[in-house]
Amino acid sequence: MVPLGVLLAAAAVLTAGIELRPVTLLLLWLACITPSLVRTDIATHRLPNRLVLPALAAAVPIVVVDALIRGEAFWVPIVAGLGVGGVLYLCAVFGGLGMGDVKLGALLGSAVGCFGPSAVECFAIATIGTAGLVGGFVVVLARRRGTAVGWRTRIPFGPFLLLGCWTAVVLTG
Repeated sequence: MVPLGVLLAAAAVLTAGIELRPVTLLLLWLACITPSLVRTDIATHRLPNRLVLPALAAAVPIVVVDALIRGEAFWVPIVAGLGVGGVLYLCAVFGGLGMGDVKLGALLGSAVGCFGPSAVECFAIATIGTAGLVGGFVVVLARRRGTAVGWRTRIPFGPFLLLGCWTAVVLTG
């Protein structure tokens, strides 16, 4: 997991380019916790609050300062985080995601929101696309083995959120 964290940290720094933006600190933090979040979510279907909540609390002032320094509307990354978190909350209410996914989505949405609306779109497409492909693959494999699958089959969503975030950062940053 350490090589993954180092690779993501390098991606965060390279995305920032010559100018060191405040959002780079948030991305470095995400690079450090991404391997643990992926491992834990795959193993236990949980995203630990001890990793997500401090990052979410730090993300709000960091993304606001980042937007103000760049002379852009400070509310754009906040709205992106609230939008992603809100959509995932609706999914959680109707049973499909956990609240850890909601909190992680809000965190990642605000981080990606610093790179503009096209980054948020890329984040959504990459997340939903990879989750759909892997979910479909899991269903096909399960049915071939004779295992019953349905809407309630649990697949950890955190890794897909993180993959979508890092894809958006690398492609649009």
